[in-house]
Amino acid sequence: MTSSETDLPLSVLIDSAPDGFLIVDSAGLIVRLNRKIEELFGYERRELIGETVEKLVPERLRQGHLGHRQQYERERRTRPMGLGLSLLGRRKDGSEFPVEISLSPVAAPQGRFVSAVVRDVSDRLRLEQERSALTLELETERERQRIGMDLHDGIMQDVYFAGLTLELALEDLDASQVEARAAVERSMAQLYQVIRDIRSYIFDLRPRYFSGNLATALADLAREFQQNSQTETVTALPEELPAISAAGASAVYYIAHEALSNIQKHSKATLVSLTAEMRDGCFCLELRDDGLGFDAAAALPERHRGIHNMRSRAGSVAATLEIETSPGAGALVRLTLPPATPELR
Repeated sequence: MTSSETDLPLSVLIDSAPDGFLIVDSAGLIVRLNRKIEELFGYERRELIGETVEKLVPERLRQGHLGHRQQYERERRTRPMGLGLSLLGRRKDGSEFPVEISLSPVAAPQGRFVSAVVRDVSDRLRLEQERSALTLELETERERQRIGMDLHDGIMQDVYFAGLTLELALEDLDASQVEARAAVERSMAQLYQVIRDIRSYIFDLRPRYFSGNLATALADLAREFQQNSQTETVTALPEELPAISAAGASAVYYIAHEALSNIQKHSKATLVSLTAEMRDGCFCLELRDDGLGFDAAAALPERHRGIHNMRSRAGSVAATLEIETSPGAGALVRLTLPPATPELR
């Protein structure tokens, strides 16, 4: 080791530390701090030297912090502060942020001191929250997939069998047994409605993974919708859609799925069309149905939360979502995606 390495001033080493560093005397007064403390808390050094360390603690927590500090003075040892607790620091502007603090006793000729290493853990906690949210989303998606498979492979098959049994029973009934035949036909109609409802649930529950090829994904989506809903579905899609941003393409796909899901649940449509094209330099997706429609000016009930989801997703990519509908006149959903910008690429 060279002399230049051994002669580095202690203040330089402390100031270059990536975490905040404080030295507090036995009365709780700050006697030394590094540059990182100034950055974390927004104070200049001169504003903190000689102040109690409670100045860096939210006001509502200061009394409790004082008690913890006095307890530490009686049992001085190196350890984390507030083990198992969520610690908060208070900046000069009054804002708060989560911190981790490690304490170490310091013995010096001038008296007893405590050194504290302070770390802002905002980013780490945010990442942990995001990871927890993603884990929950994954578990939810797995459960949705399981339910969808159970409906398709279990309940749906049982319902089909029940329908076939009723059809056979109807064939065995004499034409003169009018009331019995009418009762079986009513039961069959109800059963077919149950089948349509289950198909709708399966279409909603099946996991959606956008492959990146928008034209293929939209065509597959329309085909699956027709199979599940038994609703005639026509598409007008070019073989190759114009290049749009990855975020935009993903939004188009998931909005199309949400719109088709809403049609299947609420519209009682007999014909659905899905088209995509470029208009005036913008990508335009339209879904039209001949169903019941609704009052677009009225407040949407909770069961129409899918429209709120579509608007939110469109807004995330600066797209425009328009809905043209009225009671008894079907509905048109139009999504217009502007040319890709640096924010959307």
